Amino acid sequence: MWWLLYPWHTDEELILDLVTRAEAAIEAKDKDALMACVAKDYRDEGGLSRLDIFRLALQWQQSSEQVDITIGEYELNVESPKATGWFEVELVFHEYERYDSPVGLPLTVDFEKQRRRWRKAWFVKSVSGHGLERDFEGLL
Repeated sequence: MWWLLYPWHTDEELILDLVTRAEAAIEAKDKDALMACVAKDYRDEGGLSRLDIFRLALQWQQSSEQVDITIGEYELNVESPKATGWFEVELVFHEYERYDSPVGLPLTVDFEKQRRRWRKAWFVKSVSGHGLERDFEGLL
């Protein structure tokens, strides 16, 4: 009977929670929390795979830079078990007391509901518009 009182969340709420967790993981340089948001079969239009994302997260974790992420306007189109989100993201990188100018990124994110262990959850399936494949060419 307790399950009737359990708060159920909409797919949109669950996806936005996933985005918030990924944002916090990047800002905190927590590669394990970030990878928990990424689908096992991640692949984006730039050719990056889940392993590439892991390598970038590890590199980011070891760098001295920090980043502040602000998500502005967004739009979600949910057709479970898939969804697409369009996000206006602003990044401000800083190292020690030096701050760089904000970088605006219009990101398109594909999400998919996948089974992990005993339950289904939303994961990031691909991200386009980030430009990471150009920035890290030769490092991956």
